[in-house]
Amino acid sequence: MTSATATSIDRRIFFLGVNPGYAPNGVPDSRYVEFYQRRASSRLYCAIVGNVVVPGGYSSNNATPKLTSDGVWASVAGAIAEKGSLPGIQLATAWEGYAGIRKFVGAEPGQVIAAARALVEGIGAGGIDRALTEFDEAAQIAIGHGFRHIQCHAAHGYLLSLLVDDRINRDAERVLDRLADLADRLASSQVETSIRISLRTGDVRFDATGTDRFHDRIAALPFDYIDLSSGFYNIDKRLIYPSRFDVQVDRIAESRGVAERNPAKAFILSGRAWQAKTDELPTNMHIGVCRDLIANPDFLDDPGNGCRNRNKCHYFSRGEEYLVCALWSKDVGGRSHLPVKV
Repeated sequence: MTSATATSIDRRIFFLGVNPGYAPNGVPDSRYVEFYQRRASSRLYCAIVGNVVVPGGYSSNNATPKLTSDGVWASVAGAIAEKGSLPGIQLATAWEGYAGIRKFVGAEPGQVIAAARALVEGIGAGGIDRALTEFDEAAQIAIGHGFRHIQCHAAHGYLLSLLVDDRINRDAERVLDRLADLADRLASSQVETSIRISLRTGDVRFDATGTDRFHDRIAALPFDYIDLSSGFYNIDKRLIYPSRFDVQVDRIAESRGVAERNPAKAFILSGRAWQAKTDELPTNMHIGVCRDLIANPDFLDDPGNGCRNRNKCHYFSRGEEYLVCALWSKDVGGRSHLPVKV
C-alpha cells in the first residue's frame, strides 16, 4: 500500500498515545519532555501523551507515568503547544495486581476474558464509581496543566476497556452514561475529547459475537473522536502493534467498516495508518501516527523514513526499562535526539 497526503480533505494527524518509560517512580523526567517536544510540530494536529495513570489508579508497569499536581506536566503540555501541536493526554488505569505478559501472544485467551468478568464482578458498583470519579478528577487536573485534548483509554484490556463492554460488564450502560457526561462537560469547557477502544480482543470466540454492536455503541458517545486500536495486551499484542502486512490490512479494513457505519462520527485510524491509501479512506477518518514518529521525529516532513520494525521500542516485552529505537542514531541529518541504550 502507498500513502497519499494525509492532510487531504482536511484530514488531521495525531501522535497517538505511547508510554516511553521516561518516568522513574511515575514522575516524567527531562527525557520525557524532550521526547514529546521533539515530535510536536505545526504539521501535527495533536500529540497525545500516552497511558498516564489517573490519581488513585494502578500502573501497567513500573515505568508508567502518574498524573499529579507536579509542574512537570505543565512543562510537557507547554512544550507540545510551543511547537504548534494541540497538547493531549491519554488517561488510563489498570487494577491492583495487574501484570502484563512479556510474550506477544498469550496462551489462553478464554481465561483472560473469564478473569476480566470475574474482576469486574468483584470490583462491584462502588469500585466502578470510584474508578470513574478518578477519571473525572484526572481530566480536571490535566486541563489545569494545559492539556486541551483528553482521551479515555478504554482499550487493550485495561480497566476501562472491561467496564465499557457489556459482554464483560453487565453494568456497562451505566459506565457509558458516566463517560458521556464527562465528554459533555469537557466540551462545554472547550476541551476536545476522544476515547480509545479495541476493535478486537484477540479471543476469536469472544470477538465473534456482538463486536459491531459494541463499536457502534461507543460511536454513539459524545466524544469528538473514536480512536480505533485493537487487541488486549494479555491476549495478542500483535493486534496492538501490527507489524505483519496482513494484520495491517485487516486493521485498516475493520477500522473503515466502523467509520462507514457511523458517518457522523470522527475516527482516528491507528496501527501503521500511514501505510493506508488515505485518499480512499472515509472522509470522517483521521490519521494516527506512532511508531513512525518514534523512529523519526521529522517523519511528517520525511515520510519515506519511518519505522523499520526493529522492535526495540517494545521495551517492556524485552525486559527493558524505557523505550529506545534502533533508528535514532540514523535520524535525519545523522542526529541522535535521545541516548540509545544498547
